[in-house]
Amino acid sequence: MKRISIDLPDRLAVELDAYVKAGLFRSEPDAVLAAMSEFVRRNRVDLMERFAREDIEWAKRKALAPE
Repeated sequence: MKRISIDLPDRLAVELDAYVKAGLFRSEPDAVLAAMSEFVRRNRVDLMERFAREDIEWAKRKALAPE
């Protein structure tokens, strides 16, 4: 597992603390992990499509390049 350190704007830190105090998450790291997991889940398809488009463009340029 990789450990990271982040700085949060005060307003966001207050909201994060409120979620933990309300019992929605066991800890701040749990809340951040849940948010990142959801972000990755929602954007996974978009990222794969972008990489595929970039690969296709690379292949087109390669195929059309003079030898």
